[in-house]
Amino acid sequence: MNLSWLVAVAGVLSLALVGLVRRYALQQALLDMPSERSSHTVPTPRGGGLGMIAACFAVFALVARPVARQEWALAAALLGVAAVAVVGWLDDHGSLPVAPRLTVHLLAGLAVAWLALDVPGPFGLLGVAGAAWWVFWTVSAINVTNFMDGIDGLIGLQALVFGLHLLLLQTGGAAAVAGAALTGAALGFLVWNWSPARIFMGDVGSASLGVFMAMAGVLSQRHTGLPISQAFLPLFPIFLDASVTLVRRWRRGEQLTQPHRSHLYQRLANSGWGHARVSLAYGVAAAVGIVVSRFDESPMRLVAATSYFVAVAVAGFLLERGLASDEKR
Repeated sequence: MNLSWLVAVAGVLSLALVGLVRRYALQQALLDMPSERSSHTVPTPRGGGLGMIAACFAVFALVARPVARQEWALAAALLGVAAVAVVGWLDDHGSLPVAPRLTVHLLAGLAVAWLALDVPGPFGLLGVAGAAWWVFWTVSAINVTNFMDGIDGLIGLQALVFGLHLLLLQTGGAAAVAGAALTGAALGFLVWNWSPARIFMGDVGSASLGVFMAMAGVLSQRHTGLPISQAFLPLFPIFLDASVTLVRRWRRGEQLTQPHRSHLYQRLANSGWGHARVSLAYGVAAAVGIVVSRFDESPMRLVAATSYFVAVAVAGFLLERGLASDEKR
């Protein structure tokens, strides 16, 4: 399987499809308008993630073969990605109630849980606890990518780094296809989304991308036997930012469903760093996760991963303290 060819196909398709979505969004006035809760200053088309995720599906279609019995779980997971994309596309056109969105997200999580039944280790065991974990993980990934998609290029670059991570793990089969598709599609999307962005990802992209990355990580675990901490390691910085912000807002008694600009990445971007610099910083942090995940020896792997977690957490804490000090002045 020529993975570089798949990356190129995904990149060209994503570049073209995102451009078509942008034209449609402009014609339909499908725009994100600036507000006190946003980090952009001009009306910008949204929904570009549709082109990105469509490119990923096109790559899978190119290498598809008749679905064998053991591949039904993968088909279900891809169907979950598509369903979440449809709901997100509808939500981009007009806000949907929480109930139908959450229902589709939970069903997508169940599909990923089915796919994870063959994953080595405790989270791959049959049983309610294992399935519940993967449903929770998938829904969390959907929300994290959605929460963190607030400045130009950030989530697109995270998707690119995670795709490269999957390729460098030397996974085979569907895991390698997912890595190649994600890498190429993210590259094509970033041409349009890098600062200053000409189109935003929208819920159609951020939500479906969360499911796709959860699915791709599970596929890599099935092939390599890596623990979940290693398979998803490059995503730790964005998960940490989202989790810390969620807890802080909950402790303050804020309404968690309300838009805000209190994520670390948002505060950095609005404090003078700018979108490109913040997105690059998070991208570098994710890329370091790729390096750490390459350790083969089990004891060194644990030490390296633990050190990475601590280093990212300390860096975030120091940046938080610096921002808090500046905000008090």
